[in-house]
Amino acid sequence: MTILITGGTGFVGAATVDHCARAGEDVVVLAAHAPEPGWLPAGVEVRLADIRDAQALAAVMRERRPRAVIHGAAITAGPDMERAHPERIVSVNVGGTAAVLQAAAEAGCGRVVICSSASVYPLAKADAERFRVDRDPPVPAALYGLTKKMAEEVATRLGAVYGLTTPILRIAGVYGPFERDTGVREILSAPAQVVADALAGRPTRLTRPGFGAWLHSRDAAAALVTLAEASFAEAAPIFDLGGPEVFSIEAFCRAIAPAFPGWSHAVDPDHPTVRYQIPADRPGSDFSRLAAATGFTPRFGLANGAADYLAWLGRPSATAG
Repeated sequence: MTILITGGTGFVGAATVDHCARAGEDVVVLAAHAPEPGWLPAGVEVRLADIRDAQALAAVMRERRPRAVIHGAAITAGPDMERAHPERIVSVNVGGTAAVLQAAAEAGCGRVVICSSASVYPLAKADAERFRVDRDPPVPAALYGLTKKMAEEVATRLGAVYGLTTPILRIAGVYGPFERDTGVREILSAPAQVVADALAGRPTRLTRPGFGAWLHSRDAAAALVTLAEASFAEAAPIFDLGGPEVFSIEAFCRAIAPAFPGWSHAVDPDHPTVRYQIPADRPGSDFSRLAAATGFTPRFGLANGAADYLAWLGRPSATAG
């Protein structure tokens, strides 16, 4: 049976499509714009529709009869986009979620996996423990986090109204294959910015080492597919997911440096080339509840995550480490 992935031409969405294709899953992508040639695996069907159009979404779902929807379509807004396009951000991130739930119910699809974000949590934390839904209340600091929290609540409520299962995954610090500038991610991950510098032969300068439990995109994709298939004791469980290791962007630079002879990197707060998504380091996200409920644990730490990223870029991955 089929899995439908909204936002499947974007960062985490495309990684999830690739994961499904490698596993032999039949997958349909729903997106606002067609992907570039070769961006998605050969043979993947792409349907174009506005995520806010419940009737158009329901028509695709009735035709393809997916067993689950993975809802990844969103605008990952930063401060500039928040200032310029607040209505569009709310409309897509919250209204689009409502439309997907309504369409799934009308088409008889009983499960919608919600791709949420650790941006629902505050920027600062009083302790060094990783964020976890059962002990850390959401306090979003910006419009993106607010819309992701609202989308969670909309999904939980409409899931109850329509009788759907709506597992929610709050992912944090995602980097790796399939990240690119699509116009809906205002600030790319710090590793992606580093890689862009290295590919262009530009020196990378960091304001701080940048520690975090960085989450590889293949782990994010695998977790979302796991939630599309797992059984739960409740209809709308919420899980957190960060990477298995805490490491710094400075360490990531060292890991990939052998693949880019002549490229340099350093911590230089006065002349930064990398823009962090948050103003200071904070703990990563916990994955113990997800592991207990599904058996899933992330597998990409610094060394194998950097190597996989380099391999995807076509660089000599054996040099990473």
